[in-house]
Amino acid sequence: MRIANAGHLPPYLNGKEIEVEGSLPLGMMAEAEYTAQNFTLQPGDRLTLMTDGVVEATNAAKQMFGFERAREISREGAAAIAAQAQSFGQEDDITVVGVEFAGIAATA
Repeated sequence: MRIANAGHLPPYLNGKEIEVEGSLPLGMMAEAEYTAQNFTLQPGDRLTLMTDGVVEATNAAKQMFGFERAREISREGAAAIAAQAQSFGQEDDITVVGVEFAGIAATA
């Protein structure tokens, strides 16, 4: 898999944040450069990508959903993650994409 970050949160792989070099949001500057990373997915691996609307969801007590809660539920399905953030207190757009690799393991 090849991935680059254009202004979003780092993705989670099997519940662990992947360190991806951040950059400007896509389209901000024509000359912006994006560093891509490569890594190999194994069968059953789950990749979760989400917008900042998830971690920035704020409840009536002005508490943010936060990165810790997002990490804790990052193995759940995309619809379940989005629903939890929405019910916490939606302030921004919430987008969650989950991908589970069902392919065959790479051979050497």
